Amino acid sequence: MKRRDEFGLIRLLTGGQHTPDALADRLVVGNGDDAAVMSGRTGYDWIACCDTMVEHVHFARRTMRPSDIGHKALAANISDIAAMGGTPMFYLVSLGLPASFEEAEIVEMYEGMSRLADTYHMALVGGDTVAIPGDGPLTVTVTVLGEVEAGRALTRAAAKPGDRIFVTGPVGSSGAGLHALLAWGIDELPERWQTIAEAHRLPMPQVTAGRVLGASGVRVALNDVSDGLASEAWEIAEASEAALVLMEGSIPVTDDVVAYATITELHAQDWALYGGEDYQLIGCAPPDEQERLNRAFQDAGISLHWIGYVAEGPADVRIRRISGEEAPLAKKGYNHFQ
Repeated sequence: MKRRDEFGLIRLLTGGQHTPDALADRLVVGNGDDAAVMSGRTGYDWIACCDTMVEHVHFARRTMRPSDIGHKALAANISDIAAMGGTPMFYLVSLGLPASFEEAEIVEMYEGMSRLADTYHMALVGGDTVAIPGDGPLTVTVTVLGEVEAGRALTRAAAKPGDRIFVTGPVGSSGAGLHALLAWGIDELPERWQTIAEAHRLPMPQVTAGRVLGASGVRVALNDVSDGLASEAWEIAEASEAALVLMEGSIPVTDDVVAYATITELHAQDWALYGGEDYQLIGCAPPDEQERLNRAFQDAGISLHWIGYVAEGPADVRIRRISGEEAPLAKKGYNHFQ
């Protein structure tokens, strides 16, 4: 079926979008004009982030449905807002569309974004669509605007020697899920591995965790696990000019990831450290604040795992093996230019 022209397609994709009541008073000019206009609030700072996903680099039709692509493109940006301790609010979407991508698939992609946006009470406020010659690739660029209390944004640069390192949930599930999806394809994947596949296809950003950390008033260095635990630990180490030591036996990995690693004769730890796209949060906090943070997370019904400590020295990341041996941890993970 022939696709609508640019303006018809935009009307189709945005016409049914809902603006949450909490944001309606903040949206001065929405879709349909040259730009959106939102009003700020006294005592708050804006947070802005932008991320692009490219077919064959970030996703493939063999491993993700159109709705998954939309979900994940938005989730990557929401996770960046979460890592600053903020609340996601508005988003814009720009598409580079090859002719091979049918209109129904584009609608499904927007539906995936919309469902995730509803979870966090966000509103779509604009974007763009352009044609990509030939067979592609499809490109999806999402910009998210959020807010955080003035002066309360969490950054990577706050870690100090003596701090304890935490992660908000299991890591490695997305990497293992991608391996399974590439092996079987989304339509033939055995039921046994659907959980890890969903961790890759439909990751959930840790907004609540970021807000709990921000509200705690604790000095926290924070980063989201988009490119792998090792890569994100290195980013904190470099920003804070500190040495991070991860404890091998404390890094949380699900039983499904361990089971999948066993049948494939691969290493669950490799996915945990280097797989990426788990969208958990990794951070550092003072040791005398551990119990207070534990209680705050328990009260919020979310998890917190302590996985290491910050040491004196120049920027560095090491891993302490279960045997007690300490080894350098390579600065690698998912890299868009590999």
